Amino acid sequence: MTFTFDCRHHDSGRSATVAAGTAIKTLTEFGASMHKVRMVEERGFRPVPPGHHIARLDTPTLAPTGLKRRWQLPPTQYLIGWRHEERPYSAVLGSVTARFKGGLKMSRKWKWAAAIVPLALSGGIGSGVAQESAARGPTDCVVQPGDVVGCQPSAFDPPHQQIPTRRINDKGDLDPSATAEQVMAGARLVEEQLGLFRNVEHLHWVPLVPSVLDPATGQYAGGDMDGEGSGRALTIIGQCLFAGHSVPSDVSRDIQIFRLSEDPIANPPVQVSSLPMPRPGMDDTLMSGSLYTRADGTQTITLIRDNSNDDGALWAYEVDPETCLVTNESEEYDFGGDFHEFGMWIDPQNEKRVLIVSAAGSGSGRPDPLRPGQLTPDIRVIAITDATTGYILPKPITLAQHSLQEVGGPVRGERPDATGLFADGRYPDYTHLTNLRGTAGATMTAQNNTVHQATFSADGERIYVAGGVAGFYVINSEAIAHNSDADLAAGTAGCNFESTNVYVDGVIGGDIDGARLGEVVNDCLHMVVNDDPGVQELIAQGNFGAYFALHDRSRFDPFPPILASTGMHSAIAVPNRPSLDQRNDAERPAYIVLTTERPGAACPTSWMYILSIEMETFPTVLSTFGVPQNEVATCLETPMLEPDGVTTRRNLAWQNHNPTVFENLIFVSWYGQGVRVIDISNPFDPREVGHAVPAPAGVARSYPVVRDGLFYWVDNDTGLHVARYTGPRADELPQDGRTYEGNTTPHF
Repeated sequence: MTFTFDCRHHDSGRSATVAAGTAIKTLTEFGASMHKVRMVEERGFRPVPPGHHIARLDTPTLAPTGLKRRWQLPPTQYLIGWRHEERPYSAVLGSVTARFKGGLKMSRKWKWAAAIVPLALSGGIGSGVAQESAARGPTDCVVQPGDVVGCQPSAFDPPHQQIPTRRINDKGDLDPSATAEQVMAGARLVEEQLGLFRNVEHLHWVPLVPSVLDPATGQYAGGDMDGEGSGRALTIIGQCLFAGHSVPSDVSRDIQIFRLSEDPIANPPVQVSSLPMPRPGMDDTLMSGSLYTRADGTQTITLIRDNSNDDGALWAYEVDPETCLVTNESEEYDFGGDFHEFGMWIDPQNEKRVLIVSAAGSGSGRPDPLRPGQLTPDIRVIAITDATTGYILPKPITLAQHSLQEVGGPVRGERPDATGLFADGRYPDYTHLTNLRGTAGATMTAQNNTVHQATFSADGERIYVAGGVAGFYVINSEAIAHNSDADLAAGTAGCNFESTNVYVDGVIGGDIDGARLGEVVNDCLHMVVNDDPGVQELIAQGNFGAYFALHDRSRFDPFPPILASTGMHSAIAVPNRPSLDQRNDAERPAYIVLTTERPGAACPTSWMYILSIEMETFPTVLSTFGVPQNEVATCLETPMLEPDGVTTRRNLAWQNHNPTVFENLIFVSWYGQGVRVIDISNPFDPREVGHAVPAPAGVARSYPVVRDGLFYWVDNDTGLHVARYTGPRADELPQDGRTYEGNTTPHF
């Protein structure tokens, strides 16, 4: 029998059939679309047109999207042909053994004609496809004048079912008994076959957690090579690399300290020391630090470490830059709850002055251990060093703090009314849908309205806030930049240490006290909207309705209807591209890169925004960037089986996470989607110019750290990776011996 499939594109309705023989039910009769198969070049086949590869298909199941029906195909040899929407020609690629694994999937963004025909019955099909190709002819990409990036494919859609998530041997097959050498060889084989790195050279894979061998079975488990690691934070300071972990409550795992090689392209970092966890069960969510010369002429590294869990805390360390060994540490700074992420600022006028801005996440609104009787704020600015000597403080000191709900913003832990309506809208409900694992889709029953991450501007006069589902906003921190730490800590800097509560009798959500509303502009940390002279006039007039309309507008807040339970995850300014507004005499940035997060396995997944803050009081979206899996229907079809078609894949997360941003390029960790390199030279049209999705599949989580043209990241599951970007604008990456990471300004 000859099998013929007619594939129809959902939006255009166009379809094509390429086959001869007896047709069975076509996919278009069921109203289904197909998703992209990742292609693998192999020898012995006919030449393939540019951009096309030969498909390796594996399992006896063809599963149309959204349907439970299955077509059983016997393992045999088939001919495969297809047509691409942007390059409208087709080609028969020769025979290939098909053992289908999870079904044939093709992207909706591509219009395909796929013919799958047993080899013995394939008479005449090759000439038919070839004739169509000749008739249509290739269409070359047109590069616009001055476009450095040129022609680029759409965002990479990894062939998830073909990427193993567990230990593999040198053939790329699941094998819990494979040696470390076999795992390394198999990983490179899979990465090359599946095109998992584009415009990126994978230089080194450095497992951080060793696997444990069971002598009874001869099998390994529990390590990075098994996809079962515990990697978390990463930073590089001088020649020292620090990699942290997140572990269960009864486990301790040291920060691992490495030294970079003199030739980091040829040789991986080498571990030289470690730094113990202060207590078991920590989550080293983030680390940053600075290399500088102290007042006494000695060089030092200041390293900052946060613990992001329910007993969140902060520690600072001094490290010898020659040996990478820790020489001193501070007392614990107790947050009284989650201390989620932070941004580090090095005063450009005094490199010995190192501050952080911390985001409390779910820890805000809890009893404050530093101020009995008070609640923990959303944001704290904290001094790490003595700005005069350059030595770390015995214990970090709070200089100022801010809470959005105190100044009239959305309240923490907001609940909807009985119909599901929140104060700012309604969320979609996907709970009636299930993915292939049986996990229900997501909805929202509460809004956290807490801060997830914040970063300083280079001059320290602004803080860019990723405020969870309260959105993005900008804080005026000029009082921090232009007053001494001593004056700020003593309350003699002429500004309010904490946010002014604008409600009558301090009752959050009650009636507004106009006098207090006018005091907000005197807070050491306050939203830039309060500096606007027109807004100040509205307050003076008592026109609170108009004031709060503008106050809300000063936050870029797409939640709802966008469904992301964390909301805004990271907010990083684009450097060297200032706003051209005539009032911008401080050369403040024109653009912000925002990532979003929706934790857990339920669909949908999260994506990225590019915002204009040319008028920083009223940010607005210019563009978004996402991957195919961001579409709910595609997310629901995320495969659950390993390439063997039997073993269940590890359940990866898919959040768009932490970006390191340059003038024209973004390097962003995207959990199960790996690391993506995105060109933003035109902020209205971001384009992916490279991707890095290591095998075995894991969760790329840390900020990508860029140094001398290489970039480093820690994968939660598989450890430390080192790569070199080789695509468009690679020559723009700094080669100055400094470290560039998203949450640190200026870079060091």
